[in-house]
Amino acid sequence: MRFFALVPALLAATAFAADSESSSSSSSSSSSSSSSSAASSSSSAEPEPTPLGETWTAKWKESDLSSYTRKCAAKVTFNAEIYKLGEMYPALKQFAPELKVFYHKQHYPGSWEGVDKHGNDRELLKMDYEELPYAVREWLTRNPKQKFFSVQEEVVFFAPGAIYPILPLFVEEPESESVGECEGIFEDLENYSVDPQDGVVLGKINHTKKGKHEVALTIEAFQVKKKSEQGRDEL
Repeated sequence: MRFFALVPALLAATAFAADSESSSSSSSSSSSSSSSSAASSSSSAEPEPTPLGETWTAKWKESDLSSYTRKCAAKVTFNAEIYKLGEMYPALKQFAPELKVFYHKQHYPGSWEGVDKHGNDRELLKMDYEELPYAVREWLTRNPKQKFFSVQEEVVFFAPGAIYPILPLFVEEPESESVGECEGIFEDLENYSVDPQDGVVLGKINHTKKGKHEVALTIEAFQVKKKSEQGRDEL
């Protein structure tokens, strides 16, 4: 699974309509034509894409990690503002026009755990750009065409689901481990996984509402090593 997936439509839903049929033919012919039109419309409809945040939400439970040892564990907490799309006016009036342009025809990556509540209940986070971790800002610089984080006037907007695909970049490597052991461990997104495997980096997000438009996000990341393999290395 690779992060750089194509993503269609944030603020608009896909709609399909069949051309109206002429009703001048006999009733049996009209019935046959309607059935054919319905079948054609059904076959042309495409399933709604899975939100990217859902795809990259952790698929493991604490009990799944019993056969692994955690390495380089670290966590960080951020405060952010949160708004539903229905609250863009008047709260985000000055930012709304550019947000609509930025997300036009882009698929919404989901809210917490990638859940898509659709329509005006979709959520966006707002933070000062400088409060983003350095690794995230570097990623944005290297990916100027990304459609997940909208930077405007020293602030940044993004759906909660946009965090999950690049989650390790939000966490700084711990300094308490052996020198060099954790260096760059969270920078390699190719080693990031949603399922436990020997040597991969896992992560989770927890959030707490602090007010109508305030939320605290706690993001954790760590590497897992199979206990049996670690034991053999120590012999």
